[in-house]
Amino acid sequence: MFFINVFYVLCAICFALYYFVRKQNGNVASTTKDSSISNFQKTYLVVYALAIGADWLQGPHVYALYESYGMTTHQIKILFVAGFGSSMVFGTVVGSFADKYGRRNNCIIYGVLYGMACVTKHFGNFWVLMLGRLLGGVATSILYSAFESWVVYEHSARGYDSDSLNTLFSQATLTNSLVAVGAGLAAQLAADCFGFVAPFDTSLLVLIIMVIVIGCTWTENHGDCSAPLTQTFTSAINAIKTGKHDKLFMKWCAISIILKPISYILFIT
Repeated sequence: MFFINVFYVLCAICFALYYFVRKQNGNVASTTKDSSISNFQKTYLVVYALAIGADWLQGPHVYALYESYGMTTHQIKILFVAGFGSSMVFGTVVGSFADKYGRRNNCIIYGVLYGMACVTKHFGNFWVLMLGRLLGGVATSILYSAFESWVVYEHSARGYDSDSLNTLFSQATLTNSLVAVGAGLAAQLAADCFGFVAPFDTSLLVLIIMVIVIGCTWTENHGDCSAPLTQTFTSAINAIKTGKHDKLFMKWCAISIILKPISYILFIT
C-alpha cells in the first residue's frame, strides 16, 4: 500500500510540474494552432504511443515468464544477452534498410517482428524463446530509429516550422512516460488474471492495432534508395574513429554502453 500511495503522490507532482511548465511556456501552444500541424502531431503520437506501449507491456514479466518455464538463471542470462546482441548487430543496418525500402514499411515490419516475438512466448522451449529474443532485438532497433526518422522527414517535407517539431518531440517524451506507467499497470493486471504470458498477448493485440493505424494514416517516405544496406554500419564505424579524440563523445558512449547493462545485471542476479 505504501508504494501505491507514493505512486499517487509522484503522479500528482508530475502533473503539477507539467501544468506549471506549460503555463510558463504559453507560446508553445501558438506553434500548434494550424489544424494541419495539430492533426499531423496526433497522427504520429497515436502510433508512437501504441508502438512504445507494446514494448513497455512486455518488459515487466520477461524474467518471470522464463522462470515459470523452468529455465535456469544461466539460460535466462543467455536469452537476455542474445536479445541485446541482436539489437546491436541488426541495429547497424536497419537505418539503411528504412532509407532503401521505406520508413513506413520499416515501422510495419517492427509490428510484425515484435508480434512474432510475442507468439514465441507461448512455448517453453529454449530455442523457440531464443528466436523470440532475436526477433525482439531487431524490432527494438527499429522502434528507436524508424519512427523518429519517419516523422522528421515527413515534418520537413510538409514544410512545418522547427518549433512545432520541438513541441512534437516533447509531447512524445511525455507520452512515453505516461504510456510506460499505464502499460506497467496493465501488464500486471493481465498477469494477475491470466498468467505471465498474458502481457505478451496484450502487446500482440496493441501491435496489430498499430500496424492497421499506420497502414491507414501514414504515407511512405524514403532516404537514399541507392545507398547500400551496410552504409549505416560504415558510418557508425567512421563516427567512432573520428570521435575517439572527442572526450565528450567518448564519455557519452561510455555512459550509454554501461548504464543499461548494469541495470539488467542487477535485475537478473
